[in-house]
Amino acid sequence: MKGIKTDRIEMVRWKMIQSGVRFGLSSPATLQLSEELDALINVQQLNEISKTKPLDKKIIQ
Repeated sequence: MKGIKTDRIEMVRWKMIQSGVRFGLSSPATLQLSEELDALINVQQLNEISKTKPLDKKIIQ
C-alpha cells in the first residue's frame, strides 16, 4: 500500500510542476495541487509515525 501512496504523491507532484510551468506558481490550479500534495505528504508522514511510535498505555489504578 505504501507504493500506491507514493505513486499518488509523485503524480500530484508532477502535475503541480507542470501547472507551475504552464500557468505560473501563483495560479489557482497550481496552488490547489500544492495543497493536495501537502495533504498527501502529511497523511503519509502521520502513517509512518504511527507505525514506528509505540502506543502510550495508561495504567489505571
